[in-house]
Amino acid sequence: MSYWIFQSIAERYDLRKKGVVEDGKHDTWYASRYRGRMKVGDIVYFWLGGIGEKRGVYALGEIISEPYRKDDWDSYGIDVCYKRKLIKPIDVIAVKNNEILSDLLILRAPQATNFALTEEQGKEFERIIAKEDK
Repeated sequence: MSYWIFQSIAERYDLRKKGVVEDGKHDTWYASRYRGRMKVGDIVYFWLGGIGEKRGVYALGEIISEPYRKDDWDSYGIDVCYKRKLIKPIDVIAVKNNEILSDLLILRAPQATNFALTEEQGKEFERIIAKEDK
């Protein structure tokens, strides 16, 4: 199993809007970089990009298909299932201040849709989200 961040921007796909992300909802995201490594069952953290402190992880989910060519996008897509919309997003400040997450590529070079995480980074996001349940 691998861990990923899939990034959207509010102007195209605002993760904060009602109905965009709902637990159990299936959706299709771009699969550009790393698509050869993406597998069914991989965990995805959904990041709202852009400028400012609204950036961060708003949901988590799971990959439910292999990447496939989407001719109407002139690109590749991959299907996901949202597992959880976070009540309190993990904002960019918290990510930057976390020793394990502070060096994420999405912070250093955010111009992409797909970002690979190490197992340690993926598990750190899991730990942070699990704390929300307590």
